[in-house]
Amino acid sequence: MEILEKLITEHGVILKGLASLSEAKDALEKNRHPPKAFFDAAVVFFREYADRFHHYKEEYILFSLLARKKDGDIDLEMGALRYQHELNRKCIAKIEAALHGYETGNEIAATTLLMNLASFISILKRHIFREDQLFFPMADAELSDDEKQQLENQFKQEETALNETCLIEESRTRLKEMAAILCAFKMEG
Repeated sequence: MEILEKLITEHGVILKGLASLSEAKDALEKNRHPPKAFFDAAVVFFREYADRFHHYKEEYILFSLLARKKDGDIDLEMGALRYQHELNRKCIAKIEAALHGYETGNEIAATTLLMNLASFISILKRHIFREDQLFFPMADAELSDDEKQQLENQFKQEETALNETCLIEESRTRLKEMAAILCAFKMEG
């Protein structure tokens, strides 16, 4: 199904962001402090691309259609996936809140940042695996061709409303920015 393949492709972009975030987390675990600008860019990337662009389509379009179709049979699984989205939103908020203290050398803020990075990365990796390997194949089998077309149309409407081309380009630029900041940071150390 083309629409689920698109979501999986979007997961690939998110995983690139997670790889950079993991590098920064690993450095922080070794008491090295990547620049705050890296984390600022990461917060924007994950809020805009992962949550606003990608998770919205899952939660409000795909899950809604499946909930109506399955009449409660998969509500627990969709609830777990939504819960993981919400946990990650909270982690991002805590990461952002810790950045001022982190920048000024506050060890409590650095620890808060590290704790939320670890949670965010772990939850989102598992979440993506579950969706790609378990949930999306089930959804593909359950949905009729007409329902798949309906999903595709709704996704296109949402993408148009968000100016998909611009958002994707900005996200790619942000990923490059994150990688460049990390590269410069590694060169310093």
